[in-house]
Amino acid sequence: MQDIKTLHQQIIKEIADERTKEMAEFVAAKRRYNEGAAKRLTQGLEQLKSVGIDPGKFNALHQALDADRANELKAIKAKYAADSNLPKSVAPEDTQHIALDAAIVARPIASLPPAYAAVFSTKDQQDKLAGGTGTDVPNPNIIDAWDWASGAGTGWFGSGAGSYQVWAEWGFWYNPPENKFYSIVPHNVFRGFYIVRSDDGFFTSKYARAVVSIWTNVWQYNWKGWNTVNVLDVGSDNIDTNQRFDNDRHTYNAALLGGGDWAYIRNVVGLYVYARGGGSYAELNFATGAANYLACPHVHIY
Repeated sequence: MQDIKTLHQQIIKEIADERTKEMAEFVAAKRRYNEGAAKRLTQGLEQLKSVGIDPGKFNALHQALDADRANELKAIKAKYAADSNLPKSVAPEDTQHIALDAAIVARPIASLPPAYAAVFSTKDQQDKLAGGTGTDVPNPNIIDAWDWASGAGTGWFGSGAGSYQVWAEWGFWYNPPENKFYSIVPHNVFRGFYIVRSDDGFFTSKYARAVVSIWTNVWQYNWKGWNTVNVLDVGSDNIDTNQRFDNDRHTYNAALLGGGDWAYIRNVVGLYVYARGGGSYAELNFATGAANYLACPHVHIY
């Protein structure tokens, strides 16, 4: 049987390399999209001018409206980011040693604490319309993660669009006692809030969207394949909503595992935001304030 420490290092490196590549591809695709939108916008503005429409006056009106909405947004954020009596604490087990001990104890239902956690995000220094977290995670129990996207201009031809993707990930080890199909149920804890705002009107193309997803995969000899579900998907061209998202979600997964060989479970939470057009805004925040965080304190397997 392969040394568990070496195996752990190999899998974690593979995960980091995969996410780094995915995030780079996300940023590259977004830049290509924005470049194409800018070209289409330039062509469209020339056509408008040719028929006697002044886009400059139209933009000035919407910029004034956007300033008013920015002040409203500050008040909304302050409300949800206020301190709370709820501490950012799920469980004291935060060492790989305890996680491995739980992974090898034979019982009808095993409860596995995380042995690994990390955050990956689409950092782009050139992007002024979106941002979010991408810091290291010293404690596998708690992850602070958030992202936002803001639109600009009229949104014509897909222009003025911001988008951002964050992946929060936990890893769990398990040594199955026998050959069989195992049921794998991660316990995901969401404590945070979302804001989705878009005020599309005559002669504009505005839109905003926020999506929270859960992804699960299992490795033993090879990866078994992703299982995914959206637990929040809010978006529209005309929308103005802001709410807390305080939920515990259990997702069901199954995998055929061989007895006596180590298996590794990946549980990933995806945070995606998109906003197009001035005044449009989307934010997923599981970080600001003591009561806001993401966690996956355990995976049940049986």
